[in-house]
Amino acid sequence: MATAMTATVNKAPIGGHQNEDLTTFEEVTQRYLKERQKRLREEGDAQYIDVSLFDEYRHFQDDPWVAPAAVKDIKTQFPDSRCEMLIIGAGLAGLLYAVRMIEAGVRPQDIRIIDRAGGFGGTWYWNRHPGLTCDVESYCYLPLLEETGYIPKHKYSHSEEIREYMNHIAEKWGVSELAIFQTEAQKLQWDEAGKGWKVDLIQHRKGEPSQTLNIRASFVVMGNGLAHWPKLPDIPGILDYKGDVFQASRWAYDLTGGSPLDPSLTKLKDKRVAVIGTGATGVQIIPQLAQWAKHLYVVQRTPASVSYRGQKETDPEWFRKEVATSKGWQRERTKNFHRHISLGKKPPINLVDDEWTRAPTLVSITGHVDGPKSAEEVPAYVQKLNEVDRPRQKLIRERVDQEVKDPVVAEKLKPWYQTWCKRPCFHDEYLKTFNRDNVTLVDTDGKGLDALTTDSFVVGHQSYPVDMVIFATGYRNPLAGSVADKAKASITGRNGISMSDEWAENGPKTLHGVIDYNFPNMFQSGPLQASNGGVYVSMSDALSTHSAYIFQQAKRKAGGKPFAMAPTAEAAENWGTQIEMRAFSFAAAFGCTPSFFNLEGGIEHIPAEKQAVKARSGVWGAGFEDFSKKLETWRADDNIRDIDVWI
Repeated sequence: MATAMTATVNKAPIGGHQNEDLTTFEEVTQRYLKERQKRLREEGDAQYIDVSLFDEYRHFQDDPWVAPAAVKDIKTQFPDSRCEMLIIGAGLAGLLYAVRMIEAGVRPQDIRIIDRAGGFGGTWYWNRHPGLTCDVESYCYLPLLEETGYIPKHKYSHSEEIREYMNHIAEKWGVSELAIFQTEAQKLQWDEAGKGWKVDLIQHRKGEPSQTLNIRASFVVMGNGLAHWPKLPDIPGILDYKGDVFQASRWAYDLTGGSPLDPSLTKLKDKRVAVIGTGATGVQIIPQLAQWAKHLYVVQRTPASVSYRGQKETDPEWFRKEVATSKGWQRERTKNFHRHISLGKKPPINLVDDEWTRAPTLVSITGHVDGPKSAEEVPAYVQKLNEVDRPRQKLIRERVDQEVKDPVVAEKLKPWYQTWCKRPCFHDEYLKTFNRDNVTLVDTDGKGLDALTTDSFVVGHQSYPVDMVIFATGYRNPLAGSVADKAKASITGRNGISMSDEWAENGPKTLHGVIDYNFPNMFQSGPLQASNGGVYVSMSDALSTHSAYIFQQAKRKAGGKPFAMAPTAEAAENWGTQIEMRAFSFAAAFGCTPSFFNLEGGIEHIPAEKQAVKARSGVWGAGFEDFSKKLETWRADDNIRDIDVWI
């Protein structure tokens, strides 16, 4: 019988398969708190290294995919050093903004799209690791399916298909030749007299000297995404390690063998490999690596909560008859999806019918229309969430017992936290991988990796010699910082206001999360002061559609003359107040095991004087569908009066 080995640090393992012997609510709660306490660290998010900020680590974010010949010269693409609309980001948010603005009357040739990557795709450009699929159903996730007539190949699309589909969108709407890749906006400055933005661009074409260019853009879209700045654990020895090492978002197929289309990692057959991290990326790559590596060490700080996936190919005939049944089918399907992630009454038919839609307590991070309206209502609400959530997490832990043969290993793989505390994972092979003879789980009992030496990783007092280290440690926290911080750019708005400083001190002053009072003619792509949902792309589409309407109406109001626009001070203040009033819906994040959802536990240490700012900087607490309805009602009531337009 194949049995995985386990390494236990500083604590004896709990032995024996257990059928959830913690029977009372109080006992489970205490176990959750105990496991959380192990993982709290004084450094908070500072326990990680943002590789983009330090020269000695920047090689971890090098682009392994770029084809230099396909990257157009920046000066050729801006022959007169200006454009009408500059879109920063060539992922789904940037593409959706391009599509919706074109539908609103902007000519494709008046748009330019820039991205520091070497092509379209956003996070799907960078991430091409073996086993990578989207964990949200493709019929909801891939936007514009009605407009393109495209039928996804699987219920959950593989990464290469998503990237190819995004290139198809760019070609269909005529913007594929208008992109300038390996290019970043370093500085954006509002020009009141010119009613537009002065933008300093820099292009780093592979193998060539960097080029800079100063342009003017009447409008800017910040579609620069959430998950693209990789991070590493801040531990001694990362730069001392002499074996092969890379971050999973920059997969090195030259070292492992295979390709994004061929998962045959043949170069690993004589290699001892360590994977650091067991989040969503780790869950996908670990089964792939285990098939090929001589030996695989899985270094775990916190177990993933892994439910069933149920991947299957799409039958085109079924798709036409059962999915794409009528005009507006995709929006109705995503509505159905979101309404099943609810504590209230659900639609009688579950169209998506997957494990997302059987996790109602995810409203703790997406928001809920019936969430608490005051601090006094929070305890009862959190109690209800825990009562609803406990049976699901019990099943998750029982599944570990069913699939993992070694009881010691099984206990180490059980998640002791609520569904909403960390991103749920879905996989049908991950747990069984730990039954292999060539797989060792190195559980750190919540402490994490301690160090790397020249040839080993170190956990506690034990060293493990390995030939390769792969960091599956994620990205810069997507919920921290301003739009400027996410773009790694300096943005200066009206009256010389710095976005980074203003948002940190006072929070955003947007209307609906799409345009800020202090930063005219600049559209944003969320999530701050906007919304969140299981299908994040739905939010991107909602914001781009809403922004296109605002742009179209403001242009009409300006009578064809050059114009500037921003929300009125009153409208921005009112929206911030509404966001703050609904922030109680997210109170369950307090007390969670550390993750990016609660800023690695840092959310509980925000000074009292900053708590209101943090609440105003959050997302719509009543959920995406309520947020979407709010935008639709605003447009139907022709509330463009909330937007100042000046010529």
